[in-house]
Amino acid sequence: MNVMLPQRVGILPWILLLGVGTELRADVIELAGGGRLEGKIIQSEKPDRSTFEIELASGGRITISRSQVTHVDTTSAAELEYEQLARVAPDTVEGHWKVVEWCRAHRLSTNSKAHLERILELDPNHAEARASLGFRKNDGQWMNRDDVMAARGLVLYEGRYVTPQHIELMQGQKEDRVTKADWANRIEQLRRWLVGRRQDKAAQAHAEIASINDPEAAVAIVATLRREKAPDLKRLWLDTLGRLDHRAAVDALVDFSLNDPDEDVRHHGVELLIKSGRPGIGTPFVRALQNRDNEIVNRAAIALGQIKDRATLGPLIDALITEHRFKASEGNPDQHAYSFSNDGNAFSFGGGGPKIVTQSVRNRPVLDALLTMSDGANFEFDQAQWRTWLAAQAKATAVDVRRDQ
Repeated sequence: MNVMLPQRVGILPWILLLGVGTELRADVIELAGGGRLEGKIIQSEKPDRSTFEIELASGGRITISRSQVTHVDTTSAAELEYEQLARVAPDTVEGHWKVVEWCRAHRLSTNSKAHLERILELDPNHAEARASLGFRKNDGQWMNRDDVMAARGLVLYEGRYVTPQHIELMQGQKEDRVTKADWANRIEQLRRWLVGRRQDKAAQAHAEIASINDPEAAVAIVATLRREKAPDLKRLWLDTLGRLDHRAAVDALVDFSLNDPDEDVRHHGVELLIKSGRPGIGTPFVRALQNRDNEIVNRAAIALGQIKDRATLGPLIDALITEHRFKASEGNPDQHAYSFSNDGNAFSFGGGGPKIVTQSVRNRPVLDALLTMSDGANFEFDQAQWRTWLAAQAKATAVDVRRDQ
């Protein structure tokens, strides 16, 4: 180790300092009674591990029971050597810089920081110390990384430099996650109370659920609703979602209006959407008119009949007759299975087994929905006449608008 010795340190103490070697280590042993010992715990080869043998820093050895020891804080040889080196180093730029170099060699970067800062107090323009502390010269001024980033409008947040706006966004997202987690736990607890034996807890749960108006509760309620089997509790959760202005609430109401096996639940979901007064609630049901499943097509038509938005007349006319693939029958090895395209013209052959055919289906619920908005017009399943009627309606509306102007 090549270290320039400060002039005021005698040669003998320095030799003794270097002579401690890599085995040097100090232990601080805290005792149950509140006292402490400083020294070195001797590793015993004896099978009995109930005691500690300690070589005291002040000299001599003692043996104490492990039950008397509450904590052992071990200092490494390098840290001990640093403490002695720092104690004798002169308070000069050169003296502190030698300690910094020694710390680098022994990977004690935390220890070196205080010496680098002291160097800058003694010599503010010490380039190497500035660089070690992350400073760079910018337009003749020393600036650390934080200063440089601040000049660019960035601040350090969770180990990254980001804009203040980004911090607000991340903090908002973090609060959002906490809120959702809190709601998930609370909704789960309320669900247990609802089905529990204690009537007071069930009444409290009903009252609390009826008062929920925080949109952040929507995700937790939707998750509970999807696991719910009891129709009365489904209606309770749907009622709650109907009050919440959240995309997850709207999506769940639409989903249950189309897919729940209980007709009353489906009808109730649509009623809640209508009651909410949200614009465009017919849009997802219009899309559902094109579903491959004829059952979903008809459920969507029933919902549109409840909504009564005349803007959906065109899609309903298109859905009066739809084509769907059906398994017609079980075949035998001598039969073929036919698969038709959506236009019903092309077909392909398969081997034996069930026959899959594409059939045109007249959808009575679609016609019923049309009739609720047709002002008495009824062309049954004649789509051409319905389209002619709709065009006439649009023309009459346009004339009325021009007259109003």
